Amino acid sequence: MRTESTPPTGCTWARYLDELCEEHGGLTALTHLLIRRAKATTPLPDDPGSIERALRRLRGKGNAPGGQYGRWLLKYFGVPRSLADTARWMGQYHSRFSDLPIALRESQLWLWDRPPIAESPIGAWIHLGLAGVALARGHHEDAVARLARATAKSESAACAIEGALLEARLASDRRLADETERALGSAEALIPRLSAGIERESYRARLLDQQAYAFAHARPARLEDARRSYAAITANSSPFIAFRRCHGLAYCDWKLGRKKSAISHARAALDHAGDAGMLRFREQALRLLAHLEPRHARRLRARAAAISLELRQGDPFDVAAASP
Repeated sequence: MRTESTPPTGCTWARYLDELCEEHGGLTALTHLLIRRAKATTPLPDDPGSIERALRRLRGKGNAPGGQYGRWLLKYFGVPRSLADTARWMGQYHSRFSDLPIALRESQLWLWDRPPIAESPIGAWIHLGLAGVALARGHHEDAVARLARATAKSESAACAIEGALLEARLASDRRLADETERALGSAEALIPRLSAGIERESYRARLLDQQAYAFAHARPARLEDARRSYAAITANSSPFIAFRRCHGLAYCDWKLGRKKSAISHARAALDHAGDAGMLRFREQALRLLAHLEPRHARRLRARAAAISLELRQGDPFDVAAASP
């Protein structure tokens, strides 16, 4: 069983089995439940003791392929909720995990890009997280490859929406308007399938944000359309959603010449980013404010640069951050 003094890193077969045993009442109870669930379709050994010994051997496999018993457990029990939620958290752009330094995110994702998670549909979230890391580093081919692997394993509507929004971002970066629109349309069609709540509103905010970005960077720019998209984001919701709304309105008002309104929205975005505990969004808000308040631009840019350095610290791929 788990020991509280040594928190687990990544997800091994031992951790997976510990979670299943905790959920179902121990290894013996898990063995008999496996027999009952698999009885009609899978020729398990007749002796429960043989099955229990095989599961004990599976515990010692670390992150090696799980073999037949690993496949049976994943087929008949899936991934325990706590492990699935962690994988999902690491794959979502709007989670706090995405605010960690890139090297730290990548190292944690690598620990989960192994069996048992890699042998289950839940592994799609890990591919999405690694695609996001690749995109942040500007490695578009790696991001596309990881996205393709995620799409092949997509395990839920939320996972499919995450993938569609990432696909739209990659297409937008390459100025592929038709592909961007198609991917955003896929995300929009899936969002109503999510239960009402913060997750659905977060994805809706991200969809409207990406649609607004396409309007704002069209030729010619469609700034009023972009502003309407940002205004459609639910107000007074979570800090993440509120940031997306206020930051977008600030940008549009700035470009439309409504400086007073732009400053007000930008300052609100800065506060919401702080409330969300997301440094990358505070950096964005500070850089926007630097354009809007020239008298304070140097100080605001210095604050943004300090945050940027903090987010890059410890990244062996970042030469600027490693330089004295």
